[in-house]
This record gives sequence, C-alpha cells and structure tokens, in this order.
Amino acid sequence: MPDAIRKALGVTMILAPVLGVVSAVAAPPLRSSTSAGLAEIARHQDRWYVYALFISASMWLLVPAIVGLIGMVAGRAPRLTLLGGALALFGALVATGDAMTELMYWQIGAPGADRAQMVALSDRYENATGTSLIFTAGGLAVIAGLAILAGLLWRLRLAPPWAAFGVPLGAVVNIVGFTLNDNAVVTVSNLVLLAALGWIGRILLAAPRPAGRRGDLRGTAAPAPAD
Repeated sequence: MPDAIRKALGVTMILAPVLGVVSAVAAPPLRSSTSAGLAEIARHQDRWYVYALFISASMWLLVPAIVGLIGMVAGRAPRLTLLGGALALFGALVATGDAMTELMYWQIGAPGADRAQMVALSDRYENATGTSLIFTAGGLAVIAGLAILAGLLWRLRLAPPWAAFGVPLGAVVNIVGFTLNDNAVVTVSNLVLLAALGWIGRILLAAPRPAGRRGDLRGTAAPAPAD
C-alpha cells in the first residue's frame, strides 16, 4: 500500500469515531416515541443539525476506515478479507444512508411543520418493512464483516486483540444505543471505536518498516496465510 494512502486511511480510522463522539455529545435527548422525538428536534434545531452533520461525516469516513482494515489483511487472507470486507462495506454504506436521514428529520421536526402530519410520515417511514429490512440487514452485515476483519487482524498479529475486537464491539454497542434511544450508550460506543480504531490507525500512521524486514506491523515474524 502506498505510504500516502496508508496514512490517509489511518487518519480516517481516528477521525471517524472522533466525529461520532462529537455527534453523540451534540445530540439532544433521544426519545422512543416519534412524537416526543420530533418535539425534541423542534426544541433543539441547532443541536440536531450539528448531530446530523457530524454523524453523517463520521459514516462517510468509516467507509475508507474499513478499506484501511481490508488493506491490512488482504494480502495474507484474501478470501476471508473479501467476505468480511464486502459485508462491512455494505453495512457501512447502509449506515451512511441511515445517518443522512437525520438531516431529513431536522426539517420534519422544524417548528413550522404540521406536527401530526410529520409524526404520521415518520411512523410510516420507520415502520415500513422495506425500510426496516434494509437497515436490519445493514446492521447485521457490518457486525459480521467487522468481526471477520477483527479475527484476521488478531490471527495475523497485526493489532492487539483488544483493539481488533473493540471495533465490532463498538459497532454492536452503537446499534444497541440507538435501539434503546440512549445517548450515553451511543457516546460510549463511539469512545470504544475511538480507542480501538484509533489504535489501529496509529499503526498505519507509524513509519514504514525498514526495507527488507519481514513481519507484521508490530515487528513480529509473518504468519502463514489465514485462508
């Protein structure tokens, strides 16, 4: 991997969860009912816009961050990398679309909107099978894909176990936080991702190994291919 690209991908691994933390802190209280949620958006229009903007930007950067994880393991485990990478990228792209809808809710919950109509529209969108099926598939895919990539990072000794498996763990906690409409859990999930992805990003940002030296990114002997 070219040095400039490697470092750029490392930066996205750090920035994606950082922006996620900012979005979680900026978000007004999440509510379980549509009516209460739109009322919070109406009361906190500026906060919701900041939240929507930063969570969208976080998801944008998560895509190249996953590409960076793929690049770390692809050469030694191509088949498993293809599976894990495809699942993780599919899930991340679905999550990006989901995050962008928060900008739609920013306007749906605007003070001048007809609240009854907006509640009905939101409920129809949230409860439609065609919508929930896509987002459920995306959530399961990103967890499964990141778990496969984490297993490869651990097996190939490219990252400490806590950092490798902290990535899918953070994704699971994030999904749970949004399912429970719990701001604190969402914030914790982004902090877990920051610790895990940030550590791996630091590995990519580190100086390249001296020419001719074999081994993983921590300087150990190169293991056999994983698949």
